[in-house]
Amino acid sequence: MRYIQLLITLLLSGTSVLADNNEEISKHPATQVTFSYLKNAMGQDWEKAANSIEPLSLENLKTRYILKIKASSTFDEEIARVRIVDCANLREVEKLEPVDFYVRYHKGIQRRFKVDQEILDKILASLAVKLLSLAQDTVGGNEYCHILVRTRHSNGDKQISALDLVSLIKIEDTWKVTLNAQQPVVKKVESPPK
Repeated sequence: MRYIQLLITLLLSGTSVLADNNEEISKHPATQVTFSYLKNAMGQDWEKAANSIEPLSLENLKTRYILKIKASSTFDEEIARVRIVDCANLREVEKLEPVDFYVRYHKGIQRRFKVDQEILDKILASLAVKLLSLAQDTVGGNEYCHILVRTRHSNGDKQISALDLVSLIKIEDTWKVTLNAQQPVVKKVESPPK
């Protein structure tokens, strides 16, 4: 629960981005997209953050959320999930464009966590994001980049530090944040090993 609260707190705050001393890694185009994405997400500019995300990830996020709504154990639970994205019923959620869903979903989460403005100001004044490492990989013909960052901030009471991993996929010549790359990949084995 504390990790979720920390993540929400980070998403509700602005950021100053500190570049790593390693010039080569800092200049990688995926690093620039990562910093921009984190700045927009932490600054609550969900429209700009959504523009940094690959379309398939946005569609998958919406699809998983619709399945979660359908799996609700009670009608009240279903309605609460529908209302998080500011809709009246499941059909309205299904009609949302993926970018609109992403924006509504994050604004809905923001409404649930009421953070005192004084604390937000302290977090915003102290927040820093530092690049730690970058790893590239090619899987199934897709080029991925995984960027590890350290975030630090203070709420006036405590100093908080966290590691975040941002994964990106190269689409044509553009790096986009992917929400799918950290999922386990399971493939059927053609012939079992002996």
